[in-house]
Amino acid sequence: MIVYINGYRSHNKTLFDALNSASWFYGSRLLGGRMAKHITVEIKLIKDLKKKENAYGYCHIIGDDLSKPREFCIELDASTKFDFAQILTWLSHEFVHLKQFVRSELLDYEFDRTQWKSRMYNVEKTSYENQPWEKEAYRLESKLYEEFAEWYYD
Repeated sequence: MIVYINGYRSHNKTLFDALNSASWFYGSRLLGGRMAKHITVEIKLIKDLKKKENAYGYCHIIGDDLSKPREFCIELDASTKFDFAQILTWLSHEFVHLKQFVRSELLDYEFDRTQWKSRMYNVEKTSYENQPWEKEAYRLESKLYEEFAEWYYD
């Protein structure tokens, strides 16, 4: 995996190292080691993302190959009011979405249409908390972070 980290607080070596290690950990856990080697992810740390975009994080496909995406951008709110554990938990959430894109479980189309596995959803008519791809990400985020924290800090 190739990981680029830039933006607000990226100069903080402790946070930078934790994000880099967590990216490798989450990628290997969710995709397997062989697939993770073929992924490029740019992590953009943004001050007050929640205030600006009403979200703590986003995962976007940035490569040209939408059928087999391998290049991604993850944006995270890195405001100083949030501790590293919170930021790393949001990173795990976004890595679940990255996994969903890589494994073609989640496909975004135009006109507010999203396909989750074999079913089509209108995201404007499906509340955020009822979107199955979000349910999976929330279900796994703490578990992934806790596994990472135990491995990284011990």
